[in-house]
Amino acid sequence: MMSKRAVIATSTSCLDYLDLNEENLRILRMKIIMNDESFNDFIDITADDFYKKLKEDTHLVPHSSMPSPGELLELLEELEEKGYDEVFILTISSQLSGTFEVCQMAVLQYDGKLKTHVIDSRNAAISEGWLSLEILRLIKEDKPSEEILEYINFIRTNRKQYFMVDNLRLFVANGRLTGAAGFVGSMFKIKPILEVNTEGKIVPFMKIRTQKKALTEMVNLVIKDLSSLDDFVVTYDTSDNIEGLEFIQEEMEKAFPGYKYYAAPITPVVGCHTGIGTVGIAYFDLTKK
Repeated sequence: MMSKRAVIATSTSCLDYLDLNEENLRILRMKIIMNDESFNDFIDITADDFYKKLKEDTHLVPHSSMPSPGELLELLEELEEKGYDEVFILTISSQLSGTFEVCQMAVLQYDGKLKTHVIDSRNAAISEGWLSLEILRLIKEDKPSEEILEYINFIRTNRKQYFMVDNLRLFVANGRLTGAAGFVGSMFKIKPILEVNTEGKIVPFMKIRTQKKALTEMVNLVIKDLSSLDDFVVTYDTSDNIEGLEFIQEEMEKAFPGYKYYAAPITPVVGCHTGIGTVGIAYFDLTKK
């Protein structure tokens, strides 16, 4: 008998913003804390509402909060009741959040029959989400679980992920930027390009003075890399900088007409750190898929 397999993604994956209808996908919600109130990511507050609040209050410092082990246990019990017998749990990078550890802890407490795999995506936002979509695709193709795990462990870092930050205020306030010391003094004068490295840490990549130059540099880096690849997928995300996003998408379309991509808003729980104006671009090298 075929095993019935599901995927649990975290809300940091931004999958809520895609038009998905996957019966075997569940989302584990993070929370946003603002002015002593707690909001479930996407359910209680969406990207549009969140960035509006940040625009209205330029001193607001929202914080993100991890799901509890109990919330994951509830999802596992629900999936078991629905006849699933195996689940892949894919989290935001363990270098950016303790959610991976929370999920591992929950699985240790779980005494049901589901076979569980907890995976550190080493990514964030829609590039994290794309990895969950790949697991769903491979389940549909009936691939063995060992093969799925091996592929995800390989592909999660077979990529480059850059983003331009309009303002480092919330990154610094929430301590999510590794090696930021050199940036902080001039953080209001630059539009830095940051990178998510292969460990899944956010690290400074390049200091640039203007947003247009930063976006141009970022898209040129990606175009140069992609010109030597046979197959790839691109992911885009933004925290309410539609103009910036459209600029890099237009440049990419000129270079690679009809290429495969996924785009989504940066969901509030990630926006707590990026603030407004961020534009991200990542690509995965599918040549060895």
